[in-house]
Amino acid sequence: MQLNMSFKNIEPTEAIKNFTKEKCEKLNRYFNGKIHVTWNFSVERETQIAHCHLVGNHMDYFGEASTSDLYASIEEAIDKIDRQLKKHKEIVKNHHQKQD
Repeated sequence: MQLNMSFKNIEPTEAIKNFTKEKCEKLNRYFNGKIHVTWNFSVERETQIAHCHLVGNHMDYFGEASTSDLYASIEEAIDKIDRQLKKHKEIVKNHHQKQD
């Protein structure tokens, strides 16, 4: 997994980087090959924004969340991508079952 992070109006800390890396590991189970994950973190007024862009296996997913807590935003963005991946997996699974 290739992981990139950028920070705007926020101090990049090891705690944020490690937490993000740990949360991204659970996305690895959906991919057999390489995945590329790009995170953009920013703060606007009191809102902490986490934007995730995941590319892998000819698929492209986005997840964005904004809360008052950056860690909650990261988890919410990961959950959004996780739901997209599960939905895509079900579609592919159902498509293959109909062809049998």
